[in-house]
Amino acid sequence: MKKLCIILLSCTLLLSGCWDTREFKEVKLGITAAYDLSDDGVYTNTILIPNVQNSSQGPGEESTQFLTATGSTSSEARTNIDRRLSSTYSPAQLDVLLLGENLARQDIYPYVDPYYRDARMHLDVVPVVVKGNAQQALKVVPESEIRPSEYIEGIVESEVETTNAVETSLQAIGSELFEEGEDFTLPLLKVGDGGKTVSYEGMALFHESSYSGKDIPFDHTTLFLLMKRIKGKIARITLKIFDGEKQAIDDYTTINIEDYSSEIKSKPDKQHKVRTDITLDLTVMIQEYPQDHLSLDKLPEVKENLEQALTDQAKETISIIQEANSDVFGIGRSIYGHHPDYWSKLDWDRDFKNIKIVPHINVNVRSRGIFR
Repeated sequence: MKKLCIILLSCTLLLSGCWDTREFKEVKLGITAAYDLSDDGVYTNTILIPNVQNSSQGPGEESTQFLTATGSTSSEARTNIDRRLSSTYSPAQLDVLLLGENLARQDIYPYVDPYYRDARMHLDVVPVVVKGNAQQALKVVPESEIRPSEYIEGIVESEVETTNAVETSLQAIGSELFEEGEDFTLPLLKVGDGGKTVSYEGMALFHESSYSGKDIPFDHTTLFLLMKRIKGKIARITLKIFDGEKQAIDDYTTINIEDYSSEIKSKPDKQHKVRTDITLDLTVMIQEYPQDHLSLDKLPEVKENLEQALTDQAKETISIIQEANSDVFGIGRSIYGHHPDYWSKLDWDRDFKNIKIVPHINVNVRSRGIFR
């Protein structure tokens, strides 16, 4: 009897399957999807499905299939896509979700609700805003790409590595979608070169669950992320630190961020208004200095000009953020956590635009280059 129980228990453990198992032959897996909303309110869902042809000589060749359908909801549009497939379409393994500008300016939650509700959907999908029509970006497939289905995913990943975009997903923005006191950004793309390429344009600023229409421009993204204590494998900034040099190129320098520390402190001040101080200490290497002769005597002036240029850029970014009413530094959540009585008296939707945010940026030039 004891042996029989052991055998039955072993069979239970070894033969039990995954509850949501589905055979590959039963589904069509989409890699990237695009959600759009037309001016007259019609919702459109476009999907990219990769098909790989097996080859006896090396890797198989990939082809892509695009399907578009409309619907009252994302689930209904998915059902309408299924009507044209020999097997069921599944968005469970999506890598990238493109949101058209018109749709993103609305409340995006109704369109991503199935991802938070259905346990088969994975929340690692990266939401991205596209200037204009998302479907147009999805259908850009450069001939030079070996895996066309991974083109847009590759663009976003490379910008994360170079500290120009934040690593995000539907799971990462989940709390910001539902809670007050912190907003989020999403990568912003645009179709260019006459529809032949897609380019990364910066970071789209959200207020609650809607795109504000304001963006952190591409050349401001690295400093913004460093202030938020985020750094990829590489962080590099080009700045104008002189004016009226012999050649225009001599006005600029490029720094490589080798080390950094950032601190954000928020509290009510004596006038009972919120004040936030952002302190960023950077240790940098001069990667490019077109004037060439960067002597030790010149270094204090370069350091001072770098700090001033970075502070000016930080102030511009903060001004855009407050104009968008997008609390991407999580200042409201910090006030709520440390000063709950004071928070209860605030109307954050109204007050955030008027709080004082002061950047303090310090630069330490560790190296003037490999030979310096």
